[in-house]
Amino acid sequence: MTTRAGQSGVTLIEMLVALSVFSLIGLASFNVLDAIVRTDRQTDGRLEAVSQMDLALRIFEADVLRSQGLSVLEEDRITLVSSADRVTYFSSQKGLHRRIERSEQPALVQQVLVYPARAFWNVTDVGEIQAVEINLLPEGDTNRAIRRLVPLSSIPRWPE
Repeated sequence: MTTRAGQSGVTLIEMLVALSVFSLIGLASFNVLDAIVRTDRQTDGRLEAVSQMDLALRIFEADVLRSQGLSVLEEDRITLVSSADRVTYFSSQKGLHRRIERSEQPALVQQVLVYPARAFWNVTDVGEIQAVEINLLPEGDTNRAIRRLVPLSSIPRWPE
């Protein structure tokens, strides 16, 4: 028979200590991973909202640049007129909308921003050029508000 040395085994206490250390490490790594996943989801949601707002601003800018004048300018509504159509932007509880009216065709209403948002317009002077200032404010999160100035260089000056 082989004889066994007195110090060659692992005691129950040592085993319990090792298991508790490994479980603490596993729990901490799970919490870190959970925080990373939550942050990634929040970031993706905000990036999606910002990209939708950017797209809405680019569409608005294109409409302003091809327009020949403003016919209506209110705090929550702006109408741009060109030779081919009349485009009105307005806010509602469902977001930002764009109404396109062309002669001999039914009006088309597009939802430019699909989440609740408000838009405000103002005509302002930037040096010697007038510009339309648009402010997009998502409901409940003013940290994501975006403001853009679009020059009205080809449009006659808006009355003061």
